[in-house]
Amino acid sequence: MTLNKFWMALSLMWSGFAYAAQGEDLGQLKHALSQPSEPVATEAALALAKSSDPGALEALLDCLATGAPPKVQVAILEGLEARPKRDAELWQVLKHFLNNRNSNIRKHAVTIVGKMSDAKVVPALIHALSDSAEEVRAQAALELSLKKERSAEAPFLKLLEHQDAAAPAAVASIATPGLVHRLSEMLGRVPDPLLVSTFGELLKRTDFGPDPLRLEVVRTLAKMPSVDSTTALIEYLSASTRESSRPSRIEAQKIVDQRSSQ
Repeated sequence: MTLNKFWMALSLMWSGFAYAAQGEDLGQLKHALSQPSEPVATEAALALAKSSDPGALEALLDCLATGAPPKVQVAILEGLEARPKRDAELWQVLKHFLNNRNSNIRKHAVTIVGKMSDAKVVPALIHALSDSAEEVRAQAALELSLKKERSAEAPFLKLLEHQDAAAPAAVASIATPGLVHRLSEMLGRVPDPLLVSTFGELLKRTDFGPDPLRLEVVRTLAKMPSVDSTTALIEYLSASTRESSRPSRIEAQKIVDQRSSQ
C-alpha cells in the first residue's frame, strides 16, 4: 500500500468512527464499507452493526448479499450477532452463508441462526451437524443443545458414533430415559472415553433424573473401569453433599471406594 493510500484508508476509518459516534447520517460508513481496504471496510462494518438506524442493517445485508472479502463478511456477521433483532430479511441472507466455502463464516452464520426463535432454523442447524468443519459442527450442536431440541437426538447420536468431540455435551443436553438406555447399549460400539464423557455430562445436569435413571448411569460407568470413569463418579459425588442419601450417590461412592482400594 502506498503512503497516500494508507492515509486515505486511515482518514476513511476515523471519519467512519466520527459519524458513528455523532449519530449523523450513515453515508460515510456505507462508503467505507465498500472500500477495497479490508481494515477500513471491517471497521465500518462493526460501526454499522452498532447503529440502531434501520439503514445500517440494510447496508450490512446488502454488503453480504453482493459479496465482500471473507474478513469483512466475518466482521459483518460478528456485528449482527450482537444485534437483538432477528427478522425474516436477515434469515434470507444468512441461510446462504450456512453453505459458504469459508468455515469461519459458516460458524458465525450458525451462531446467529441459533439465536433465532423461528422453527425453520432448526432444520438448518441439524444440517450443519454434518458440516465438514469440526468447529461448525460443534457450534451447531451447541445451539441445538441450548434450544433443548429433541429432534436432534438421532443426529447427536450419529455424531457420537462418528467419535465427534462435540457429541458428549450435545447428547447429554437432551437425554431422556430412552436415550440413556440407548447409550448404555452402545458399550463396545463407541470408544469408552466418549461414552464416559457423555455420562459425566449427564450427571452434571441438575435437572437430570429421577434418581433411578442416575443410578443406571452410575452402574454403566462402573462397567468402564478407567481413570476417566472414576473421575466422572468423583465429580458427581463432589457436586453436592446435600443429597448423599440418594441410591445413585451411595452406589457411586461404593464404586470409587472399591477402585481406590485396589
